[in-house]
Amino acid sequence: MKKIKIKNTGEFVYLEKLDNGLDIIMIPNNKVKNFYCTLNIKFGSNCTNFKYQGENINLPKGVAHFLEHLMFNMPDGTNAFEYYSKLGSNINAFTTYEYTSYEVFANSKFKENLSYLLKYVYTPYFTKEMVNNEKGIITEEINMISDDPVSEIVYGLYRNIFINDERQYLIAGTISDIKSITLEDITTAYDAFYHPENMFLVVTGNFNPTEAVAITSETMKIFDFSQYNKPTIKKKKEPIKVQKEYEEKEMPVDKYKVTLGLKIPKSKFKNINISELEIKMYLNLIIRINFGATSILKEELLKSKIITDSISTNLTFTEDYFVIAFLSTTDYPDYFLKRIKEKLNNLIINEDEINRKVKSSISNLILSFDEIEAVNNDVQDDMIYEGKFIYDIYDYYRNLNLKSANEVLKKINLSNFTVTILKPKSDK
Repeated sequence: MKKIKIKNTGEFVYLEKLDNGLDIIMIPNNKVKNFYCTLNIKFGSNCTNFKYQGENINLPKGVAHFLEHLMFNMPDGTNAFEYYSKLGSNINAFTTYEYTSYEVFANSKFKENLSYLLKYVYTPYFTKEMVNNEKGIITEEINMISDDPVSEIVYGLYRNIFINDERQYLIAGTISDIKSITLEDITTAYDAFYHPENMFLVVTGNFNPTEAVAITSETMKIFDFSQYNKPTIKKKKEPIKVQKEYEEKEMPVDKYKVTLGLKIPKSKFKNINISELEIKMYLNLIIRINFGATSILKEELLKSKIITDSISTNLTFTEDYFVIAFLSTTDYPDYFLKRIKEKLNNLIINEDEINRKVKSSISNLILSFDEIEAVNNDVQDDMIYEGKFIYDIYDYYRNLNLKSANEVLKKINLSNFTVTILKPKSDK
């Protein structure tokens, strides 16, 4: 087991890789009473078209999320919720575009909590009846998502940004997708992706890393894992242009919710001699300085009552693109958009602002280790998007500089954007 100091935090990360291929990433914290375990699969809603064991597979959209729903059932008729309820533990699961995660949060009986997490996820049990019964539940969930303004803010943006990328679809799929899912689809998805070599375990909070590895190793001895044939995901080429430049939609909202999204090809940054991780850090830095909680623009719009709260910003990324979104609630959508566009055409950054934001980021990094769920989530993101835990993120922050920031800043423009507006329903 490797023990690595997380630079300038006083914390350590423990790394272990089992013979079956499972990566274990552990960050203990004996200042808290709880522990948080997540078992993660590199299989999300985007993984529908792939080659596996010589066959071309095309699954209905929503299979990853559907499988997540079914995983809690055990062959003896019990389910994970019943087991963890008796322990007094909290469990859940979620599916993203890139991965699926099963989680347990508790403050006692570490061995029982961790071992059963492994047992139920590595014990697939599906029947045609279970699949058919779940279709109604997930269909209702899709209907609720479709009627929810908060969800529509995200999905509406992606629907208008992307043309071929499957992020344009609900993670849960469409109702027609759900109706078409079969037991064979579920079994194929599990067999193709739910293998230790395609998974990783993250444990944070109050626990002993040596014991965690021992529990995991002993528990997984009861399973017989075959050699893993990793599926080859088929990627669709995503055009540079956006799907739709403008959309208005009536929804149950009191005020306009306005989102402007930029679609920036990663290829625009290829001549800048820094890593993709650093590009993401610079983009976040530039966004925070120009649109964040302490920005001049936010104060101006709030003081003049153009917006009711802050300007929410978000940076996401795909294999080929960065997507930057700006959102706020307003009675004046046209003026809000005008000011956002003006600012995007006149972005600024200086040495003092960089130093302040870097100090703030480092301070937040140190404080974040007391939030064991946040730390766990950070590890998940690193493993999915960077391929490893970034234990020296402090050095990345310290190396941020004005010259590289300006090089990145010059690549941000309004050459390719979409506007999505949720407006109050009319009285007609």
